[in-house]
Amino acid sequence: MEQQLIKQRIASASAHGAELIAALQEKITKLNLPGDAITIPQFEAARFTLEHDLYNGQQTLRAAFFPSQHYCIGFLLFHSDGSSFAEYHIMRPHPNRPALFIEAVEAWVRDGKIQTDTRLAMMPT
Repeated sequence: MEQQLIKQRIASASAHGAELIAALQEKITKLNLPGDAITIPQFEAARFTLEHDLYNGQQTLRAAFFPSQHYCIGFLLFHSDGSSFAEYHIMRPHPNRPALFIEAVEAWVRDGKIQTDTRLAMMPT
């Protein structure tokens, strides 16, 4: 039963997932980071699970990307209320602010539009 529900949720989130990934990828491109290009996998490459949302008690679809068996590099969350959130870990020095590094890029939907931002952290000393 749960596998059928996961398949239904994946199908309904597929187009929106591709849009979130495209927004994250666009944000990464605009950062113009030095070094190897960062490419986010396609939505279908994610590992999908249903998680209990403590806020509303409903099921959230989680699409996570694992470059190795135990290391999650990014994820997308599709909540039952239609809201969503995505993040992808960058872990690169900030190109213009040497005291900072870019930990991740994030995307969410606000007023029907996808918004993106970077999550910054202090450079370790």
